[in-house]
Amino acid sequence: MAENQGESTEVDHGDKGDSQESGWTWARTWTHMLWSPDQGHPAASTVASTDPTVSSDPTDTLEHFGLETAYEVTIDDIPVFEHAHQARESTTGSSEDKTAYRKPCRSYLATAMLIFKNIFSAALLGFCIVMLSAAIFEKQTTATAEYDLHPAVAFVVFWVLLLWLALMEGGLNCMVGLKPVTKALYAESHPLALRCTRAVHKGDNLDRFIVGRQYLDLSIVFTTNFMVSSIANAAVLGLSQGICEAFLSSGLAVILITIVIGQLTAQINSAHYMLDFINNYLMVVTTYVALFVEASGMLHAVYLIQIIVSSLAGRKTNTEHKTTFQKATFWLRVAFSVALLIFAFAITVKALFDKSTTMWSSVPAWASLIILFVLTLVAGIMEGLQIALMAVVHISEDELKHNPRAYSNYDFIFSGKHLQSFLVGRQICQTIIMFVVARIITLDAESENIFGVPDRLQQFFVTGVLGAFMTTIVASLSWRVLAASFPVAFLSNPFSRPIIHLCLIFEYTGICYIAWPIAKLYRQVFHFKKDDYYIGTVDERRLKGERGDSDLALTEPAVDCSEDDNV
Repeated sequence: MAENQGESTEVDHGDKGDSQESGWTWARTWTHMLWSPDQGHPAASTVASTDPTVSSDPTDTLEHFGLETAYEVTIDDIPVFEHAHQARESTTGSSEDKTAYRKPCRSYLATAMLIFKNIFSAALLGFCIVMLSAAIFEKQTTATAEYDLHPAVAFVVFWVLLLWLALMEGGLNCMVGLKPVTKALYAESHPLALRCTRAVHKGDNLDRFIVGRQYLDLSIVFTTNFMVSSIANAAVLGLSQGICEAFLSSGLAVILITIVIGQLTAQINSAHYMLDFINNYLMVVTTYVALFVEASGMLHAVYLIQIIVSSLAGRKTNTEHKTTFQKATFWLRVAFSVALLIFAFAITVKALFDKSTTMWSSVPAWASLIILFVLTLVAGIMEGLQIALMAVVHISEDELKHNPRAYSNYDFIFSGKHLQSFLVGRQICQTIIMFVVARIITLDAESENIFGVPDRLQQFFVTGVLGAFMTTIVASLSWRVLAASFPVAFLSNPFSRPIIHLCLIFEYTGICYIAWPIAKLYRQVFHFKKDDYYIGTVDERRLKGERGDSDLALTEPAVDCSEDDNV
């Protein structure tokens, strides 16, 4: 991505304003990109673009999304907020051609709309933070009112969990994006980042890290929902009951805060500032905690699904290369995970029909069960769509056209800036869904003990740990496995296009636009620099690779950064 804004009109949401332009000039630049005509879209392995820097190689296409290598892991996530080449203004046309593309009236209108969305988003976020803080300190939340937790403690715990969530959200993007980078390039400048990547990039640990991190991610969502969910008829700051219901009882305040501060800002910064982002001790601890969670075996049910799906797809599995002892321990953990999943389902269904969850009392049990099923289906399809879209890049156009619906969805999502908008909207939708699911399946603190379990175990259930475990497998990881094995079939399901449009609508509202200024402020406070500053551009690294990597060897023999770590 070009650093000199005078030489390229590519606009980077994660770094906007760095050229020291005024806010109005930046807004006009952004909206000019928004209203520029499409420059074509990639169709499978062919990239139709007037930008000479865009290659027809699918690997290079993914580099424009922040990945420096093609899709490599079965269970994956992708860095968001990277522009595809369609969003670029052509740099090869004449000045007359460029002038012909400009639409001044629409540009000014779009600029005004963008400014309004930024102001609205900032005001809405500020209002939500004030309301939620007031609810905590006025003891209008479950943790402070029903569990008598000190408001200051609840406030600190909530924000610590939110910042930890942000670290995990961005950390995943960093782990995936840094995998193809030679570790010797940043071993001296970022020793803590090196410790993280060496642990995660060894063997199959990236898959394991993703599984463990996903559970930690959803656990935080369920825990924050428990911490700050409002009590019945909560009222703060003398506001009307309608406003309190809209922002507190519905969970809108905590959802918006979580999306902007706990997710989007981190994903924006982790797109280009990976090394600085994970170069801290908390990320080192998070890395090993995620790997430990996976090693515990509680999530191994997803591997059973992976094995079944891989067999249907005619692929080999990693279990074939395990020793007898490793196979035995693996299948024991799978059995434990499946039994735990069945138990979680039984607890959830029992609690729903006993009206023992935090679901709104006006909703009948059968309706809650239907809503849970629908939300799980929608969340799963959203999880799988991002994987399927990246996977079909490696499928030829002719093969893709054999399935008209899949090709139509692919053609639509890669036109204009739909991909970026879809990824942002998907993140918003996913978070909303997870909070609603958490409300449906989290046990009420005042409910009777399920199946007559001891009080301590009941209190453990109330925290939402089982709900997070069940949601991680059923509404997230399983769908990623399915989409990775059958991307075309997944992309052709009849629910794909409506869900894509739903995500685009959420992104268009602009309620989360304040995330970009917050991300920039975070970079300035912590003095983040782009990865290229430390390790060079992709082309520079390729050039060094052609000359050999002997000049990149570490001088400290105690630190092993051999290429084996990248396998």
